[in-house]
Amino acid sequence: MDKKELSIWAYLNEIEYCLRDETFNRKQALVLIQDAREILEGKSKGIFEGCE
Repeated sequence: MDKKELSIWAYLNEIEYCLRDETFNRKQALVLIQDAREILEGKSKGIFEGCE
């Protein structure tokens, strides 16, 4: 798994947590979805892509 994929998995896990949380943090989930989309589109780097 490359660093881009690892970043996307991290976002997916966080989104799942937001949606399963009793407070149903929908706004945060939507932000994370947008961030993941930007990584996939090459508009931003993932959280692990800058790590060596």
